[in-house]
Amino acid sequence: MRWRRARRHSPATARARTQDPGDLTEPEPAPDYSGPALLDAPGAELAVTVALTGHLDPTDGQFHWYGRLSATDGAELPDPGRGQVFLTVPGCAPAPGVLQERDPWGNLRIVGVGTPPFPL
Repeated sequence: MRWRRARRHSPATARARTQDPGDLTEPEPAPDYSGPALLDAPGAELAVTVALTGHLDPTDGQFHWYGRLSATDGAELPDPGRGQVFLTVPGCAPAPGVLQERDPWGNLRIVGVGTPPFPL
């Protein structure tokens, strides 16, 4: 059995491998919206409070938005997975989305792809 000697790197090589922190660009903060909205679900139109955010997916080149919503007047939220819904925030066009799951507090997760319901 032959022992190999560990290869040593000079400090210059080590410096060349590390990226200068000054070269990194600051990521833009994620656009988000928190406040009132209108949920248009099959058979129901509800006033809700939402907390939304999103990101541009480099894989498919589309904007993916998501968040949680809760009923503002204590109304029962629709069941998740019952088809497409539309979410409208004040001053913006309705955006199609899908209700995914209910959390332990009764809030719903909503997701969508494309133009978000909040301004970018």
